Amino acid sequence: MEPDIYNYLIDIENRQVKTPESKGMIVTLSRKFGTNIRPAAEKLVKQLNDDQVGFDMLKRPWKLIDKTVLYQISKELKVGIDKLNEFVPIQNKSIFEQIMYGLDIYHNKLDDNLKDALQTVVNSYLERGNVVFLGRGASFFAQGLDNSLKIKVKASDQYRSTQYALKNDLPKNYAIEVVKRKARKRKNFLKFISQAIPITYDEIIDREHISNDALADELYTLVKMKEYEMLRNV
Repeated sequence: MEPDIYNYLIDIENRQVKTPESKGMIVTLSRKFGTNIRPAAEKLVKQLNDDQVGFDMLKRPWKLIDKTVLYQISKELKVGIDKLNEFVPIQNKSIFEQIMYGLDIYHNKLDDNLKDALQTVVNSYLERGNVVFLGRGASFFAQGLDNSLKIKVKASDQYRSTQYALKNDLPKNYAIEVVKRKARKRKNFLKFISQAIPITYDEIIDREHISNDALADELYTLVKMKEYEMLRNV
């Protein structure tokens, strides 16, 4: 085996995410920008609580986790929410920005500290159990957890642009550019968090032609199947 390939594989092994102790059930929902799955995620959490899904393993109400993560990271790093939302990993900054970043001894420490802070916050919810994560890189941090159900919801560029234009009352051409830009930014952020380690998903759902209610029902069915599997293995 070539030395550089060997070193690369060793580096990948060393960068594997450390899995926390986790209780109950964990559901992570990954999606590209504009897929618009929040309504379905909110309905899913309500239905899981109404039916007490997973309560035989952990009697704790289900919780939807999304922007709460940002607020906690903001508090921990003493950085404004706007800066977190506008964060660009150094490898994706322009050459000029990288040079200025390197020259400034008081530079923003987000590149150095954000991943660790995010992992700390996400792990606290993984350890809590009975949570549904909406993005925030949770699928990466949940790798290796037997009680996790990692789902990716996909939709075409056209669907996502149309939905974004309708939701925000924007011209279609403008919405296309915004969705492309934000999707690229989200992809770069996930790559930064995972350090390019591939993320495996348990299920991939195409929501192109299904309503929010139908998507919520499909997600609920998958969680019930996961519950059955976990109880059977107890």
